Amino acid sequence: MNQTPTAWKAQNPSLTLYAFQLRQDISKGKQQVMDNANQLWEQCVALGEQRNIQLLKSLKKQLRCYTYDPKESQYHYNPSNEDQEATAEEKPYLDDWLELVRKDPQSNQARQLRFHSDSDKNGLRLMGEISPLRIHDTYALDLTLRYRETVELAQLSQLNPTDQIQASIGQTLLLFTKPVNVEESAYQDFANHCVAALVKETADYLQPSATGQLFGSPIFEYDNDKQKPRERCHILVWLDSHPETLSKTVEAYHSLLNLLGCRSKILYAYSQSRHCHDKALELYRELEQKVNELIQPPEETLEELNQWLKEIPQRAFHYAKYLRDMEDHRITITTNIENYRSRLENIKALSLPNDDLAFLQTFLDRTCKQFQTQIEVDLNYLRPTQHLFEQMTATIRGMIEVKQAESDRILQETLQANEAAAQKREQKLELVVTVVGTGLAVSGISSQVASDATEKILSVSKDANLPSYVGYSFLDIVFHLLVGVILATPVGIIVWWWRRKPNGR
Repeated sequence: MNQTPTAWKAQNPSLTLYAFQLRQDISKGKQQVMDNANQLWEQCVALGEQRNIQLLKSLKKQLRCYTYDPKESQYHYNPSNEDQEATAEEKPYLDDWLELVRKDPQSNQARQLRFHSDSDKNGLRLMGEISPLRIHDTYALDLTLRYRETVELAQLSQLNPTDQIQASIGQTLLLFTKPVNVEESAYQDFANHCVAALVKETADYLQPSATGQLFGSPIFEYDNDKQKPRERCHILVWLDSHPETLSKTVEAYHSLLNLLGCRSKILYAYSQSRHCHDKALELYRELEQKVNELIQPPEETLEELNQWLKEIPQRAFHYAKYLRDMEDHRITITTNIENYRSRLENIKALSLPNDDLAFLQTFLDRTCKQFQTQIEVDLNYLRPTQHLFEQMTATIRGMIEVKQAESDRILQETLQANEAAAQKREQKLELVVTVVGTGLAVSGISSQVASDATEKILSVSKDANLPSYVGYSFLDIVFHLLVGVILATPVGIIVWWWRRKPNGR
């Protein structure tokens, strides 16, 4: 950028921040607010601390959404108090509009919160107003900072409050000033230098994205087109060059504020839809990987397949939720497009003959239509995958059934084999018991029938001497055992042969 001409100055510059914070979440119901709903007001207090502005420091005292706790001697965020303090005249419009500044207790009229700071080293005195509002499900902040003097362009940076205030849905900076010592042909260059003075790191949006004329005065729009609301910088530089501009601005105030609010909501809804799309796409890719594994499956265990069966429905649930949220965001965009169009028609009705509002109409005709088309394309691409989740679940269930049946068959065969082995062991044991029992029984009978078998066979008396007696007794035992074995052996063979017969099993 060329160096700013030293003669260029800004007369009575005022910078208005229109910031929008989501108050309610549709998924939490009308009575439930977002966890960070009060962030906008807390940031205003922080700005008051930074700039030493007493009214902003004590802003909570002025707002209906805060109540005082005498025990802790401090104010706490209490959104339910907003409706409770609404007057009878305000209650019919609570769903659309509510001023959050407490009414004057004596007149019961709305109050404007004006403030000023002490003069700085350059003799400049910062002044301003703040108007906190609730519009539908959103908090809206109208914060204006101004100088009553003619200032150097570099001094405009002191007006910008965005180093402290960053709204969740989005925001717009509107600089309104009368150019001094600037030719009409250099208005755009002058606006570029104003933006460079207002915001650091302006390389992304030094050139205006659109130009126009509103209520007789030229206006320049700057937008860095960032997707995330907190990173997006939307600036309007409006050069006061027509005597009717200020009066028309007052008439169009509510329409302009609502139009900018609708714009922020549309951009926010689209950014959220892109977030949902990216998350759904991650799940889609995971599913594709699982499908490829099923087409050429490794040897998964039954435990691994059961784990898949647990994970796939969870993934399918999150996938369906992302698609549902994308549909909700599409509806939000459509609703706010209609609201934006209505507010734009109100502004057009107040416009002057030579006004050019194409920069506002282009957002409606081109940007919003592009958003709607993109979301519809995303949904058409992602919706068929929901059936793939169902098919994959059914496939895995089938694989589990096959593997379970195979596992049951193997288990049954193992049990049968173990049972057969146990039966064989039992039969062997019975055979041994039978043979041994038979042998012992025969030996017992033999010992009773022929008690002195060895003496009779060898014709030797047991009374000859003790060693001979012991020896013959031992021989008697051996003899009877041999008789038992000889008779038990054929019995065992017969029993073994009989059990081997098919009818003997």
